[in-house]
Amino acid sequence: MYNILKAENLCKFYFNKTALQGANLTIKQGRIVGLLGPNGSGKTTFLKIAAGLLHPSDGSIVIDGREPGVYTKSIVSYLPDTEYLFKWMKVKDAVEYFKDFYLDFDEKKAAELLKFMRLDRNMRVKNLSKGMKEKLKLTLVLSRKAKLY
Repeated sequence: MYNILKAENLCKFYFNKTALQGANLTIKQGRIVGLLGPNGSGKTTFLKIAAGLLHPSDGSIVIDGREPGVYTKSIVSYLPDTEYLFKWMKVKDAVEYFKDFYLDFDEKKAAELLKFMRLDRNMRVKNLSKGMKEKLKLTLVLSRKAKLY
């Protein structure tokens, strides 16, 4: 097994605020790892750097042997904490939306997960409860054939 992710002394600063300081983490391919810590400890910042949404201020991060960029964005499936689905969408529209964005999207897996999550393809996103929206987003993210989730 090789390292799918390796971060060394990873830091992120915003002017006079430290969002992440000296993070070191190595994840072997196929492992499941949880990031735990109090609010403001840098968990989300770390994930955004790994997803290629933020650039580190210092230190290094390598995903599948490469620095974050176009390639790593194609192999990392990231679940943001912001709303990115449109209210006019139905569940099936959200699936099509992801399918259009990601070449590695697996429609069969999405259908299986929708069934498991008890989400009907004709349900409107605006009518979903918070928990049901989270299930839909999780379904979309997990339906990619990514190397790192």
